[in-house]
Amino acid sequence: MKKSLKLSLTLVLALALALTGCGLFGESSDKGAGKTEAISLMDGQRTYKLPDVDYDTLYLCQIDVNPDDENSLLSEFLDFGIQKEYHLTYAKDGKAVRQDDIFICDTADNAKEMYDALMEMGGGEGMDLTVYADDGSILVLVYNQEMVEGTILQFAGYGIGLDADADAATYAQFDADIYSGYLIDVVAAE
Repeated sequence: MKKSLKLSLTLVLALALALTGCGLFGESSDKGAGKTEAISLMDGQRTYKLPDVDYDTLYLCQIDVNPDDENSLLSEFLDFGIQKEYHLTYAKDGKAVRQDDIFICDTADNAKEMYDALMEMGGGEGMDLTVYADDGSILVLVYNQEMVEGTILQFAGYGIGLDADADAATYAQFDADIYSGYLIDVVAAE
């Protein structure tokens, strides 16, 4: 029961934070402005195809899973075989327009169990949670522009790390910092 409560509180905190708001990019497109079509994750072990989003810059943040850190927001996700987490922030004209939180689990079954656990907690309008069709071991939590802007405004309102007019680069770095992650790549569309 205690582990279930701790898991629930951890997941609520992770969702609340999100609701309040190295050559990894590859396979560039021959279409349009030469935008990146996919990113390679976990040293090329997994590939995530980018959705059709109007952006001019991508910020990729990596959150490492540390099983020894009981205070980590990801510590409870170890029950779902999570290996890595990435946050991909899409920017247009300097403003964040979308964020994909990409969770990589060890198996498709674990990704589905994590999906079920997160769905039980409910979601917010402007948030989409899916098991990635091309690789069932990847779970993707998508935040639309309104949710990202709301997150910025909420943290700014509390005076925590962001100004209300924070640009995408500042937001991506802040997002990395609150999850004890780090920005690993920034790519501008050509």
